Amino acid sequence: MQHRFVKLYLVASLLFSMSAASQQHILTFNRPQSSPQTNYIIELLSLAYQDIGYTLHIIDFSKENALVAANSGVLDGQLGRNISIESHYRNLQRVDYSLLTFNLMLYQQCIPIPFAQLPSITVLTGSPVQSFYLQEMQFAGDIIRVKNISTQLNLLLQQKVAGALLLDFSANTEVVYAAHTCMQTQRLTRYSLYHYLHKRHSQLQPKITQALIKLHSNGTVYALKAKYNIAN
Repeated sequence: MQHRFVKLYLVASLLFSMSAASQQHILTFNRPQSSPQTNYIIELLSLAYQDIGYTLHIIDFSKENALVAANSGVLDGQLGRNISIESHYRNLQRVDYSLLTFNLMLYQQCIPIPFAQLPSITVLTGSPVQSFYLQEMQFAGDIIRVKNISTQLNLLLQQKVAGALLLDFSANTEVVYAAHTCMQTQRLTRYSLYHYLHKRHSQLQPKITQALIKLHSNGTVYALKAKYNIAN
């Protein structure tokens, strides 16, 4: 009888510890808009976290509220963001490994105007990097904030704004050029995307950094970039 009790106790303890461990080793992030770049980041980080015994849980979440939720701890962080978020979301800590780089592009109609002389420009509401750049450049024109890229491009094509700020990998340039062959683009600057964790996971930062460096060294990063057709 005592032996059976001990056995049941051990089984119950094991199940409890496994349940607790599974809860402790899952990190939840919001699902970004699908693109080769975001799919690459998800797979790369999934492999990195798997290497240190963690699992990524990706959920559908309001894109407009994702940063606030991550900063407050509702989400465990952000999969990929630019340093532009750091001044306003201080609970998010950067993992010091550049996941990829991207260009911030200026789209204009056929006759380009110098950036400083643009009377108006459209940006995405949920893109801190665009607002960050305008603030850095002390942009003096009107700023039209919209919720999606299609609206940005439509405003530009209808000549309701003089320019549109877009990330190079998120704009459907084929649609733009098909509609207006003289559409002009200009690279304004280049940024890196980093992984961010809520500060309560600060102990994971060196571990996930080393896991990413390991994946870089063994060629996995290059293989994934080739898989998703992303330039090194």
